[in-house]
Amino acid sequence: MTMWSSGLGAMLGLLATVIALPSAVSFAQPQRRLPAGHHWGRCLLVVRGQTRISGPCAYRIGRGGDFHIDGPRQIYDGIDYPTAEIMAQRRSTDYWAEVFREDDGIWTGYGNEDIRAVHAERPDDFGQLHRVGACLVGADVRVCLWRD
Repeated sequence: MTMWSSGLGAMLGLLATVIALPSAVSFAQPQRRLPAGHHWGRCLLVVRGQTRISGPCAYRIGRGGDFHIDGPRQIYDGIDYPTAEIMAQRRSTDYWAEVFREDDGIWTGYGNEDIRAVHAERPDDFGQLHRVGACLVGADVRVCLWRD
């Protein structure tokens, strides 16, 4: 056996180990860290015919059933970037929505039209909403939340 053939054998053995390694190692990533009170679920947010969120989402539920949803690519103040001292320092990388019941018992909400916006398009954006299963539906909006 020559030095070249034994070196080739060692190289082939190493290559076989490297190729087999990915199947032996678990690549499961832990879910991204969320702010306190947030959980992972599934959401649907359709506004004026535009699907903004469909599938995995982060959510938090407030008193009286009010809720906030974020698309899966959203980043969070103090987790994904330094804690913002003022609103102008906050960031957004996905769609989000707030849904709440007003004092008169009517459901409404708002969200961002541009994924970079950390403020609502218009405070009365969603108009009056009514419950249909896991969704709150209005003239031009459907917001659904399924807790996984």
